[in-house]
Amino acid sequence: MATKAPDYNESLVQYVNRSLEDEEEFHFLRFESLHRLNIVDLQVNLARMKSRIKRSGTAGPNELDMLDRTLRSYASAIRDYEYLKQHKPLSKDDTRDRKLRLQLFFQSPDDFGDPYQSHYSWFRNPNQQIDPVRQALMRNLPSRLAYSNGERQERKREYMDGKPPTRVSVFVDRLVRLIIALAGGLFLIVPVHIMSFSPSLIKSLITVSVSVAVFTLVVSFLVRVTNIETLVSSATYAAVLVVFVGTTAGGKGDAATRST
Repeated sequence: MATKAPDYNESLVQYVNRSLEDEEEFHFLRFESLHRLNIVDLQVNLARMKSRIKRSGTAGPNELDMLDRTLRSYASAIRDYEYLKQHKPLSKDDTRDRKLRLQLFFQSPDDFGDPYQSHYSWFRNPNQQIDPVRQALMRNLPSRLAYSNGERQERKREYMDGKPPTRVSVFVDRLVRLIIALAGGLFLIVPVHIMSFSPSLIKSLITVSVSVAVFTLVVSFLVRVTNIETLVSSATYAAVLVVFVGTTAGGKGDAATRST
């Protein structure tokens, strides 16, 4: 006896249950082309309304009501499109897996082309910004250290599979703070020690220039700060080293004067 194919409602429930079993974090399709089609259609309708109003020189109640509803739909479509684009896209491998799963449960002989080919994104906070240092530690540290207790309970499968977390744990945050503090100290101690041995003005200037350049690169690419904060921190760091150069040069000048 042939097995009856599940109907749409059964497939829907089975798909959701499967997604809960196999993945703790859900995803969605952005349908880029459909959103653009909708926005273009609305703006063309608005352009034609504008043309009719200008031609007639008046706008009746019905036309104003239609204009109000179309403008609201237009603004809503733009906000929705912008909001969806802010979400983090899935990787190529994850996109392929999600697409195959959708096709397995919902592909119909009536489907034309490849309707499940779209941009896939995570349901994650688009405003969450994590600096590159924390991201690197979250990807490379063992799961037991990278995951927070709360996320470990929420995303058990990803935790067991060794996938990186989506939120910064207390351990990762404190470790990064320690690394930044140590790096800040080294950025001062190392140049000062280099300039202290066999001091000369040229050597000090080269050391300061290289140190400031490296410091600026680190602040720009590894720490999430604004342009103003980058400028202020680099200028402050350079000022500290220049003060040391001036002190060293002044000390040498005084010693030379006393010797003569």
